[in-house]
Amino acid sequence: MDWNLRRPKYFTAPSLLFAPIALALSSNLFAAGAGSANAKLGEDHALKLLGKHIFFDKSLSSSGEMGCVSCHEPFAGGTNGDSETNLLQVAVTSANGLEVGGRKPPTNTYASFFIPLQPCNRGGAALRGTGAQNYCGGNFYDGRAMGRAVTEEESLLDLIMGATEHIGEEIFYNIKKQRAQKYKKYISAISDQAFNPIPNTAEQDMSPYLVCQTVANSAYAWIYKKAWGVDLNCNTDIATGDETFVDISFKRLMFAVGAYQHSPDINSFSSKRDLALRAELACIDSTYKDYKDSAVCKMVKAVQKTNPDKQYGKFPLVLFTEQENLGHDLFYNWKFPAFGPPGSPAPQGVLARDDLPAMQCAFCHSDNPDSDDGSELEQIYVDQGFHNIGVPMNPDIPKPNNLLDVGLSAVTSSQTHGDGFFRVLTVRNVAKGVTGDFTKAFSHNGYFKSLKSLVHFYVTRDTLPKCEDLMAAGDIAEGTPLTEEVALANNCWPTPEFPRGATPPFIAGGLGTPDMPVTEAHEEALVAYMETLSDSHNAKPPVLLQFGVVNPLAGELGSGDLGTLVCDEGTTSDDCISLDEAMSLLGEDWSSLE
Repeated sequence: MDWNLRRPKYFTAPSLLFAPIALALSSNLFAAGAGSANAKLGEDHALKLLGKHIFFDKSLSSSGEMGCVSCHEPFAGGTNGDSETNLLQVAVTSANGLEVGGRKPPTNTYASFFIPLQPCNRGGAALRGTGAQNYCGGNFYDGRAMGRAVTEEESLLDLIMGATEHIGEEIFYNIKKQRAQKYKKYISAISDQAFNPIPNTAEQDMSPYLVCQTVANSAYAWIYKKAWGVDLNCNTDIATGDETFVDISFKRLMFAVGAYQHSPDINSFSSKRDLALRAELACIDSTYKDYKDSAVCKMVKAVQKTNPDKQYGKFPLVLFTEQENLGHDLFYNWKFPAFGPPGSPAPQGVLARDDLPAMQCAFCHSDNPDSDDGSELEQIYVDQGFHNIGVPMNPDIPKPNNLLDVGLSAVTSSQTHGDGFFRVLTVRNVAKGVTGDFTKAFSHNGYFKSLKSLVHFYVTRDTLPKCEDLMAAGDIAEGTPLTEEVALANNCWPTPEFPRGATPPFIAGGLGTPDMPVTEAHEEALVAYMETLSDSHNAKPPVLLQFGVVNPLAGELGSGDLGTLVCDEGTTSDDCISLDEAMSLLGEDWSSLE
């Protein structure tokens, strides 16, 4: 049976034939009272729509050819979509062509779910004897986009030294209080992250002033006023404190990019796993009626005849293959003494199958590792912590000034936290886009070129010989770069780039036992399960950025002041349409899901 059955229309590819737009713009078909919808949701949608245009706008770079989307391609699951880069240098070359970053771009899908950087009891970065705490949250691999300001205590004690600038309530200068209250929820780590790439010379390389001017002259400039209730101001005079008007405007634009990444256009929960769960729940809960199919309900009942423990919306899922369900069970199989002395039972709700080897994936890749079983509808697959799984150094990735990429300790301190700890990423969309024609890179430094290879490393890190030992024995030529290709060809793994503090064997590496070895079939099942986490929805470039290129109607939309045809928040008129109606006409149907 096709797992795509009964998908809501949102998850179908939106048409690029926007005849209704031309009709609406050329006639007076605006319904009375249309502004009421805008009063309800228009502000948030205007903010996110503004952010989407900035996200996809490649003119916001020194080359005019690089946007946020260049490193976070929807078809590639929100990460780099260029195979050649993924296979070689991994890090993306800057818009000016002179610099290269030092990491693989992380996925931006579900990145808005990361909490502000804060002390926690997960991960193992804190060095013993220092009194330091582990940290969770933040954005970027090292958490430096904290989602909050550095506290006075952190500043005095030098606890946080590498944080990025924070977008705070200064952006609400001269903004109505009601609007500011609605927007406060978007002050977050993802907005702090969005603030960084455009002015960074190693990325888009454009000054805030030029960004402001470029947006002000764009076909989507009108959305700024719909979002903020004031005109875009690129003046360099002081507005408030030490912030100029252009400083505030730039922060508002980047804040909008962060808000957009909270939207279902980025976080669609539209994977096979998501739809399979809802299809079963629809049999017993009308909340999921859009997903209901009687054939699925019959399949569940058939399984219950031989497996009385089977529940609707619980694994094994009837729309999954046997291999995919096996992969899920392996993913959640815990058999190590992390919760107590050896022999202690696993916590309630955590799978513990004696007939399968332990894989421990959910130790890091679960929102609540001590209780989740994988059936949570909006599971993000991250514990928010920082971990070091012993990834080898990537000889192909550039190292600016020959500096090692130490991760979290560059933000905190190597005196308090170990080097090589990076924040866990979601496994949602980890396999998305991979085909025979497209190669992704995996891990923070892109050492691995396939998900299968990464899983194999995770299983065999501590059981295969070290490549350096084979080189010393003459089995690998002296001086050979120890790439993934060389490692796989010689059935070895290089020494971890940061061996101190790497996760112990019972968490990562050497997971099998003589009585219960991890087989190739187990590894393949685990990959198959993670492939079910790829969203079917892809965000599409906005129509207003397709001027003269893709959509002939974009010219008509961009040639006039579309903003005058869209009602202001809270207004009602026969002469304008609500923002949500305009978004629907523009093909931005994700707004209807919020």
